[in-house]
Amino acid sequence: MAIRGGSQDYELDTMDGGKREKTVATCMRRVEDAMKWRKNANYDDKWSKIIKIYANQYDYPELDGYEDVIAPNMLFSTANVIVPSIMVNYPKITVTPRTPDRVQSAQIVEAMANYQWERYNFQDEVRMAIKDFVTLGIAVTKVTWVLREEEREMDRDEWVMSAQQAIMEVTQARVNAEMSGMAVDLPSDEDVLAALPSTKTVVVEDRANVERVSPFDIYIDPDATRIKDARWIAQRMYIPLKDAKERDDWNASARRKLKGAAMSDAKRDYDLLFQGEERGNDAAFAVVWEYYDLIDGTVCTFAESCEMFLSPPEPFPYPFGHPFVFGENYMIPEKLYPMGDLEAILPLQMELALTRTQMVNDRKRFRRLYMYKPEVIGPDGLAALMSSDDNAMIPIDTDGSFGDAIAPMATTPLPPEFYNQTAMIIDDINLVSGVTEYQRGAVAEVRRTATEAAMIQDMANARSADKLAKIEKMISEIAEKTVALAQEFLTTEQVARVLGQDGAASWVPYNRDDVQGQYDFHVAAGSTQPMNESFRRQSAMQLLEVMAPFIGSGIVDATKLAEHVMREGFGIKDAQSFIVQQQPAGPEMGGMPPEMAGGMPPEAAAMPPM
Repeated sequence: MAIRGGSQDYELDTMDGGKREKTVATCMRRVEDAMKWRKNANYDDKWSKIIKIYANQYDYPELDGYEDVIAPNMLFSTANVIVPSIMVNYPKITVTPRTPDRVQSAQIVEAMANYQWERYNFQDEVRMAIKDFVTLGIAVTKVTWVLREEEREMDRDEWVMSAQQAIMEVTQARVNAEMSGMAVDLPSDEDVLAALPSTKTVVVEDRANVERVSPFDIYIDPDATRIKDARWIAQRMYIPLKDAKERDDWNASARRKLKGAAMSDAKRDYDLLFQGEERGNDAAFAVVWEYYDLIDGTVCTFAESCEMFLSPPEPFPYPFGHPFVFGENYMIPEKLYPMGDLEAILPLQMELALTRTQMVNDRKRFRRLYMYKPEVIGPDGLAALMSSDDNAMIPIDTDGSFGDAIAPMATTPLPPEFYNQTAMIIDDINLVSGVTEYQRGAVAEVRRTATEAAMIQDMANARSADKLAKIEKMISEIAEKTVALAQEFLTTEQVARVLGQDGAASWVPYNRDDVQGQYDFHVAAGSTQPMNESFRRQSAMQLLEVMAPFIGSGIVDATKLAEHVMREGFGIKDAQSFIVQQQPAGPEMGGMPPEMAGGMPPEAAAMPPM
C-alpha cells in the first residue's frame, strides 16, 4: 500500500513482512510503548537515582526524618577513578588498508581521522559518553555530516578578476562570431559588468560531527534482547519552536501545525532529573522525534503535536545505516540495557549514607542533662549550676544527700559495633566495584609487600583492560563512520596536520578521492590512558640496560637506541638534537688523504680521525 508523505509516495514493509501504511501515529505508538516499558522496568528511575546521588542529592524515603545527610560519596569517587583511567589522552587511531593498492591512501585517512578528532573536539563528546558508560552502563554517540554554506561579499580584487574573465569570454565570443560570419547578439561590456554577482557562496563547514546523546532521549525496540537485534531506534530532540518552524527542509504544512511547550512541561513526564521553576512561552520547544526503521532502512521525522511527517520516510542517507554508536558496559543476559559500574554499589551507598547520618545525629543528641529539685536548688543555685565560671559555689537548702537534689540523666548511645559498619560497607564497595585503595589514592590499612601490591594492581588492571577494550572498539567505530561520511559527502579539499616524532608539524592535503577505499580502524592499545611517567622511565632504562651488551657488537644501533630512550622514556621530542652527528673522515677534519693512507701501515690507516 502506498502512503503519502509530503510530495512523494512511499511503499514500506511492515515488521511482519506485509505492506501497510506507515503514519506518524504508528511510529509514535511504538515509541510510547517503549517509553512505558522502560518506565515500568524501572530504568529511568534507577538512572535518575544514580545521577542524583552522584551529585549528593539524597531526597529519598529511606532518609526521611534526617535534616542533614552526611556520607562519603563513593559513587562520585568510583566514577572519577574509572573514567580517567581509561580516557584521558587523545586516542591514536591506526588505519590499515584492506587492499594493497590503498597503502598511500591509508596514511592520508589515518592523518585525517586523528586530526579531525582533535580539531573538532570529538574528545569532549566521547568523554561525556564514557561518563554515561560508567555511571549508567550505556554510552550513545551520533555521527553525522555538517555542510554549512554562507553568502559573502566578494572583495574588490576577486570581483575585478571575475569581471576581467567575463569580459575576455565575451570578447572572444565576438571574435569567433566575426570570423564565422554569424550574427550573434552578445551583451556589451557594461551589461556584463552589471550582471556580475557581488556575492559568492562559501563553504563554512564541511566535516563529520560527533555528539553525545543522552540515554534518556534514546528509545530502542523493547522486544529486542540486544541493541544489534533492535528493529527500530528513536531519538527525542528538544528544538526551539522558532527554529523548528524555520527549517526549510521540513514539510511546510507540518511546520505550521507545530506546538511548543516550555522545557519544564516537555520534560516533566520523561526527565526525572528535571527540577526547576515553571517557564513561560518565551522558552517554548518543539518535541521532535527521529525514527530509524532498521527493517526497511528508512528514517522519518515527526513532532508530538503534529499528525504529519516533518520529513517523510526516506532511505538512510548514511552509507553505514543508522548514525548511532553504542557503548555497552556490563551486559546482562537476556536484557536489553546493560549495567554500569555504579548500579551494583548503589544499595551500599544508600546504606552508607543511612549509617553515617545516624552516627552524626547520635553525636548531635549527646548532651549533658541533669534532673534537680527546684525547691532544693533554688534560683541562685540554678544560676550557679548553669554558669561557666570556675569554682562556682552552688547553695543547696537540704539536710539530705546531694544526690537527692540533683542527678545526671543517662543518654542511650549507639552500640560501639555500630560505628564499625562504615568500614565494612566501604570494604564491600571496593570489593564490588573492583577499585582498590591504591587507585583511590589512599594508603592501605595493612602493610603489604611490593609483590602483593603489584598483584592487587594487576587484577585491577584486568578489569580496566576489559573496559578499555570496549571503549577502544567504540572509538574505532566512530572513526570509521567519520571516514565513511567523508567518502560520501566531502566536497572541498582539506588538509590534516601530522606531528612527527620530533614534534614538527607537516600538512597532508586530501579530497574525497584520496580517502576512498576500505580500511580497518584500530586504536593503539593504551593510547587513551594516562601515562605513568615513573613506569615509562623505568621501562626505558631497563631496555637500555638489556641492550647494552649488543651495542659493542654492532647488532644494535646506539644512535637509534639513544633517541628511543630519550623520546619514550623522558618525553624529549627533539631527541635528535642531543645526538652528535658524526662527520665522514676527510683532510679538513684531520683525516689522511686517500693517497697518503695507502702508504701507511694497516693499523695506522684504520685509526679514526681526531
